[in-house]
Order: sequence, then C-alpha cells, then structure tokens
Amino acid sequence: MLWIGFILLLSISTVNAQGTLTVSGTVVSADDQEPLPGVNILVKGTAKGTVTGIDGSYSLEANSSDVLVFSFVGFASQEVEVANRSQVDVQLQSDFTSLDEVVVVGYGTQQKSDITGSVGIVDAVEMKKFATSDVSQLMQGRVAGVQVNSDGQPGAAPNVRIRGYSTFGNAQPLYVIDGVPIGTSPRDFNPNDVESVQVLKDASAGAIYGSRAANGVIIITTKKGKQNMPLKISYSGYYGVDKVWQRIPVLGREDYQMIVNEVRTNANLPLLPGNDPSSPLFVDDVNTDWQEEGLKTGSRQNHNIGFTGGGEHMTYNVSLDYFSNKGTFVGNGPDYERYSARINTTTEKGIFKFGQSFYYAHSHENTLNYNNTVLTGSRPPLIVDLVESVPTMPIYDENNEGGFGGTEAEIHNVISLNGIGMNSLFKNYTDVDRILASGYGELQLIDKQKHKLKYKLNLSYDKTIAHDFSFIPAFRLGYFFSLNDAQLDEGNRTYTTGLVENTLNYNLYLGKHTFDILVGQMYQNNQFYDAFGHTEQLPKPYFPVLDNGTNKVSAGTKTEAVLSSYLGRVNYNYDERYLVTTTFRRDGSSRFSPDNRFGNFGSVAVGWRVSNEEFISLPEFVDNLKLRASYGQLGNQNIEDYLYSPYINSNIPYNFNGEKVVGGLQTSVVSDSIKWEVKTSSNIGFDLSMFNGKIDFSAEYYNSKTEDLLVGVPIPFSVGSVDFTPLVNAGSMRNHGFEFVLGYHENSGDWSFDVSANLTTLKNEVLSLGGNNEPIYGTGSKTEVGSEVGQHFGYEAIGIFQSEDEVANHAIQEAGTAPGDIIFKDQLTVDTDGDGIPDAPDGRIDQADRVFLGSAIPSLNYGLNLTVGYKNFDLTVFTSGASGFKINSRMYRDLMLTTDYINRHEDILDRWTPENTDADYPRVINGDPNINQRNSDRKGYLQDGKYLRINTVSIGYNLPDGVIKGITSARVYFTAQNLYTFQAYKGYNPDFTAEVFSPGFDFGSFPKPRTLMLGVQLSL
Repeated sequence: MLWIGFILLLSISTVNAQGTLTVSGTVVSADDQEPLPGVNILVKGTAKGTVTGIDGSYSLEANSSDVLVFSFVGFASQEVEVANRSQVDVQLQSDFTSLDEVVVVGYGTQQKSDITGSVGIVDAVEMKKFATSDVSQLMQGRVAGVQVNSDGQPGAAPNVRIRGYSTFGNAQPLYVIDGVPIGTSPRDFNPNDVESVQVLKDASAGAIYGSRAANGVIIITTKKGKQNMPLKISYSGYYGVDKVWQRIPVLGREDYQMIVNEVRTNANLPLLPGNDPSSPLFVDDVNTDWQEEGLKTGSRQNHNIGFTGGGEHMTYNVSLDYFSNKGTFVGNGPDYERYSARINTTTEKGIFKFGQSFYYAHSHENTLNYNNTVLTGSRPPLIVDLVESVPTMPIYDENNEGGFGGTEAEIHNVISLNGIGMNSLFKNYTDVDRILASGYGELQLIDKQKHKLKYKLNLSYDKTIAHDFSFIPAFRLGYFFSLNDAQLDEGNRTYTTGLVENTLNYNLYLGKHTFDILVGQMYQNNQFYDAFGHTEQLPKPYFPVLDNGTNKVSAGTKTEAVLSSYLGRVNYNYDERYLVTTTFRRDGSSRFSPDNRFGNFGSVAVGWRVSNEEFISLPEFVDNLKLRASYGQLGNQNIEDYLYSPYINSNIPYNFNGEKVVGGLQTSVVSDSIKWEVKTSSNIGFDLSMFNGKIDFSAEYYNSKTEDLLVGVPIPFSVGSVDFTPLVNAGSMRNHGFEFVLGYHENSGDWSFDVSANLTTLKNEVLSLGGNNEPIYGTGSKTEVGSEVGQHFGYEAIGIFQSEDEVANHAIQEAGTAPGDIIFKDQLTVDTDGDGIPDAPDGRIDQADRVFLGSAIPSLNYGLNLTVGYKNFDLTVFTSGASGFKINSRMYRDLMLTTDYINRHEDILDRWTPENTDADYPRVINGDPNINQRNSDRKGYLQDGKYLRINTVSIGYNLPDGVIKGITSARVYFTAQNLYTFQAYKGYNPDFTAEVFSPGFDFGSFPKPRTLMLGVQLSL
C-alpha cells in the first residue's frame, strides 16, 4: 500500500509539473455570435472531455500542452492549443458538408436535399448588411431569377419580378410571413425580424398557394426563441449619411441663354426679353444651379433591441425597432420613419403546441407626390422638374405669395417649376398603422414510430389604417403655377384581412419508403374601405382641417373579396434516392363571376439523388448530385373587385317635357365571363456539391406560358362605356431562360472565404392578345404578337441632313425639313411583286416606317457576393447588374429638346449648325418642324441600359471577449452602400420601376444616394 501511495503521489506531482490547469470559455457560432449549447469538447488523444451548457460555456481540466477538439453537428470541427491559457473562447464555422439545411416551404418544411422544385434561398445574414426599410429590396441581386427594380426615394416600394413578365396586371409576388399571406408588399415589416427568406419560383414549389402563386411566392420566417436558453439581450444600430453622388450635366446661364436664343433665331422669332442682352429685362444676375441647391445631405438610422430565450416548454422573442430615412430633396420630403414591435412565442407540452405572433408598426411618410389639378401641364416627377429648371429663375422672390421664385411670361416665357419652392410649401404625408396578429395550435394525434398525424389550426388578423393628408396653401411660383385659395385633401383607407386555415399532416415510414401527406382548407376575407374629403378657401392663419373651408366634397368606397380554397400535397421519398412531390389546390375567388369562380391548380415534381446510387460511381470529389424536374399550373387573380359586373351611374340628368329628371344609366361595358389567368410552367435542373462542400453549383432551365391573360380591350365610345376599358381573357405570353448559382466556401486557419454568384437569362414573347391581336402601344413602345412586352418602337435614324439636296433627294419627311434635321429611314413598306412581302420604300416618312428598335427587358441579370474573414475582421463586397436592354429616358429627351425653352443637357452644345456640321445632334429651332423629337433611335434617345452596381462594401471587427464587461459579443462595422454604378445610361438609375407596357421608359426615377454609415451589434 505504501508503494501504491508513493506512485500516485509521484504521478500527481509529475502532472502538476507539466502544467495542469482549469480551462474555461464560451463557444459561439461564427455566423451570428449565438452561443452553442451541446458542443463536444475533448482533449485530443484522450477520452477526457465535457459539453457546453445552454449558454455555450464550458470548463475542464487540461495540460498547458494539450489540444482541445471542439465538434458540433452542422459545424466544422476545430482544434485549439491550450498554450498555458486558462480561458479559450471559440467561434465555430458552419460546415456546409454536414449541414443539411431545413428550408421553409408552403405549409411546412423540407430538408434542402429533398426539394424537387425551384426554391431560392436568401442568406439572411448577408442581405441585412444593406440598410433599407423594405425587405423585398434586400433581395436585389441575391437570388437567381428575381429582379428587383427600385427608386431612391425613402419609403418607395420596389418592383419585384420573378422569372420575367407573367401578367399584364399586378406582377408582384405573394409574400407569406410566418405562414400568413400578407399580399404583394412587405413594406410595413421590419427587416431585422427576418430569420430566413425562401423564394418559390416554379409551379411545383408554389402550387400549394394556387391562385396567388403565378408571380412567385416569397416566404419570410421571423426570429423565434430557443428552448432551454437563458435570456439574451441584443442591440444593433447604425447611423449613416445619404448623398446623391450623380449630377446631370445641364447648362449654366450663359450657355442656356445662347441655346434658347438660337432656338428663337432659327425660327425667325425675336429673342425673349430675359435672354436678350439689349433688353432692360435681361437676366444677368441669376444663375441657379438647381441640383446643387435642391439636393441636400440626407440621413438614415436604425435601432433594434431584441430579447430572446426559452425554457423547457416555452420560447419567446421580442423586438423593438426604429427606422428613419431623411431624404435628399430640399423641403418637406421625401422622408420615411417607422416604429415597430414584435412578440413571437411558442408553448409546447405533450401532444399540444401553441404559437402566436403579434406585430405592430406605425410609419410616417412624406412623399414627393402632388396634386395634378393644381400643377397642370402633365408634370413629370419632381426630380425631373428640378433638373430641367432654367438657371435664370431665382429660388426666392419675396414678392410672390409664399416667398419663392418662378418664371414670368414677359421675361422668361417658359413653363419651369421651382421644385424647391413647391416641396417647401406643399405638405403631403401618409401615416400608416398596421397590426398583424396570428396564432396557431397543433395537436399531435398520432406519434408512433411509423405513423405520425398532426392537426393544425392557423388564424390571423391583418389590419392596416392609412391616413392621407395633402395641404396646399395659396402660392405663386411664377405665371403658370399659382393658387389663390388654399386646398386640403384628407382621407382614411382601411384594409382588413382575416384568415382561417385547417391542415392535417400525416407521415408514414415503411422501410425505405417515406410519405409526407398534407391536406387542408383555407378561407380568407379581404375588406377595403376609404373615406375622402376635399375643401378649399381655408383662411389664414391656416388651420388645415376639412371643416375649416368651403366647396366641400366627400366620397367613399367599400369593397369585399373572399378566397376559399382546398389544398393537398404528397411528398414521397424512396431510400433517399428517388423523390416525388405532387400538389393540388382548388381556389374559389369572388373576383370572378359565379360561373368562373373556381380554378384547379396542380403540379408534379421528381428528383433523383444520383450520388446516393450504389451502381453509379461518381468521382470522389462529388459530395452530392441531384437531378430534378417539375411541371404544373398556377393561377392569378390580382385584379380589382367587381370587374365582371357593370356599373350604374345614378346621377344621369334627363329632360322630360322641359323638366330635369335625374336617373340611372349603365355607363360601363364589362365581360361577365372573365376567369383566372393560368400559368403553366416547367423546370429542369440539377444541384451539385463538391470537395467536401467547398463548391456548390446549381443550374436550371425554366419555361412558362401564361394563358387567358386579362387584357383591357379598347372599344368605341359609341358602345356607351365611358372611361372604362373592359377586361377580357385574351392574351398569352411565354418566358423562358436559364439560372445558374455558384458558391465557394473555405475555412483555413484564421481565414474564411465565402463567394456566391448567380446569373439569370430571360426571353419573353407575346403569343396572343385576343380579338384580332391588335397591338398595345406604350410610351415609345409596342407590344405585338411575336415580340416581347413593351419593345422599343419608332423611327430609325440614319444621320443628319447636311444640305438642301440631301433633303430633296430623300423621302418626304415634313414640310419644314431642312439641313440639320434628323434623316429617318424610309422602310420597305410597298409590295411590288404581290408576294405579300414589302420590298420597296414608298418615298414618304410616316407611321408605316416605324420599326422595333430594341429590347426594353434585361436579358441578363446577375449578382456576386464576397465575404472574407480574418481572425476578428470581416469584409463583404456585394455587386449586381444587368445587361441586354435599352432605356428611353424622359428626362434626357426633355433636356435635348430642339424646341421649347427649358434647360438643356450639355450634349446640346454639340448640336448641328452651319459651322458644326459634324455634329451628333440635330439643329435647335422653335416648333421643331421636322419633328426630330419623335420616338426614334437617334443618338441618346435609346441608351444602353447595362450596368454594374457596387451595392455594399462593409468592413467589420468583432471585439475580443471580455473587452466590455457584461457584453458577450460585440461587433462594429463601417458600410458604404450604393458606392458606385458603372453605367452608360445618362440618367440616375438604370434599374428604375416602370409600367408593364413601357418597361424601358424611365419617367423620372429618383436618384439612389450613396450611403456611408457606422454600426454596432451587441449581445449580453
């Protein structure tokens, strides 16, 4: 016994001599700094180890020379030397090979490896590095097949399209938040609440939503708490400054007066007094740079506080958020401000599970919209008016009502709006209050090894109240824009949606066969109500309320729509090799007549996990290979209510024997047979993972055809339909293309790399337009069978006339055509040999000479995201772009007018004159006798739209643990947003929003500012 005790004592002494110590620390996820409970920690080469607690902490005995091995499901194992340290904190990186991601799909979830349809997954962590108020804008360039066009105005809703143009109406996708369909815009919702985003792109993925999925479905899941997790408090916030970095090069006073004088002189007209140096009214003391004066430095800030945690049976997540974006236009707007709060909880006990989500948001938006009944003359957006304002107009004039300057007929004789004055005098805003409350209950009816049956009841209530306010005081902004009496327009809009869903989910496991069966019923009720009031002649001092004026007018409407549906889906999996998904949904919509109210939509998709086949030997570097294909139909009911029912005007005056009698008359002609638009789509693709998950690649081909498109068909006024174009199912259209997604992931020592790229091609073709297939004309565009939607259309310019002989020897254009005017091509419009093919020109330039001039729809969209990490530093660079389309810019065309007296682009200095015959642009002359302004492809009129934008450059640093007492993790970062855009376009934004029949016409997009901001993320 004595020898044994001696040996033990010697052993202990030897261990202490080697440096035995207690090592403790915390293990967190490198992705989001969340603590990781249950991480296995072993002393390498021994069986000695421990497991982290619910807060990610651990403690164990080790020698100073030992190596600790940290391992956890879904994360890459990491070895760390103790190196005589008593505290070792570790950040585990996601392991892309072992993590089979769970993806949220309609009415359930699936393993990513089991998905057979086309589902785009958005990296929520990366997308939230872009600061904006709207969730949908965060997807720009991040998902193949998703095109996001947006405006730079704070609070402006972007235009989102998935795989092209599938309808002539509202083409926005359906948004589903925590299982609740919320319509086609998520603008009231806080991006910081987002946990994950999935985009359902094909019929198989979206068919479970049937009638609302034709334009795609975007599923958003918000953050939830975790079981057995202590309270975690987090804060994230940033502050940034916005600056419009682009300037449209327009003329200063002297060049402007020179050009306008030339316009007058070439037409043998006297000079305008304000531009005539010999006139006492000549303006030589005003030279306003309207962009310099009218565009200011804006700001944006966001502050979010979160509380999350959970116990054995309950989880919770609470967030409070404030967002503010002060715009860059001088005056009362545009600004956007929002307060929001969310509470998510779940409770689970035995066979019962309950969950609820409550969200409230209040927003205040000052817009640049104004009343066209006051500012007449088909005004463009205010940013266009600002750029086009003449430099000889002063900003201020104390002699004018309101104190702002304007143009005068006897001096300037030009209609030019003082945008600074207008935006400072007019007051427009919209206050929105929105509540979305939802709750669900689940009952596990059967929970056996081979059989599981679950019932779920889902209820939601969504109510939005919008208050619109527009006050215009008496003002004078020159001779053309004035108002003698103040006006007030005020109204309230209320949107209410109630939803009830019942579903049964049955799982069956029979050896290698797995079935997941879903059946359900859904009922949704939508109500809209608005009340509007108008009053005038409000007295000073102004107290803008509706009862404080005269000439009062009020109006109101109320509509209701119901959607009732039945749905079913079967997922079949054989031995993790063969996958089949079938879906069916029957929808009934009150927006169609009773005879056409119901539509049936189904799909089927198959998948083959080739890499799991024993008889196929793939190269060792291939981790996973899956082939998939799908086919199905979706519906679209995104139209207004009651369009199948004619309207009765009850205020029609009649004359009976000289006596006025008011009666009713049907003043609209409708088609009572309108029905669902039906989109049939097919998809084939593959998913490939290689080199232990370091490289991911997906490719797919999509082809969709939409039939029974609802199109407004023009009819003669003699029919009796006043200001109403009946909607009929008349058109059909096809979209097809390819999508590619490539990812590279690498973790090497202190370094980490993550690269993701996507590319999408699109080809659109109109197949029919109903009736006699009459084309539909837009602004400088034409939609015709056999071409794409809204293709540029006009005259082909082939040069500039240099002499009277050239004018005489060319086809007749206009009576006043002269040297310096555009030469338009005389197309082959005459059939001389009777074969039905025109083979000769007719010697006259007229509408028959118009031709298609190029695509208005990008044929290629792409995005690239690069994230690099080194120790505690991280760098993100995100870019996106598009190509293969042309832009028709209203602003540039206005600035290149050869007539009129508004300001001009500097390009006009290279106009044709007898001394400058080698010019790129035609002569300037009052009246434009050659109609050089017609839609054509003359230089500058159709500009190359391709662009590459550096959306985000962000540099962050994670502070070492313990630097700030009480803080478990802290990160600071600097971000530059909209840093630069490489573009040939001479306007502000090449990715502007536009109408469906004029997709290439930029009516006047507000510039996207460059944002520089600092932010911090804290957890305790």
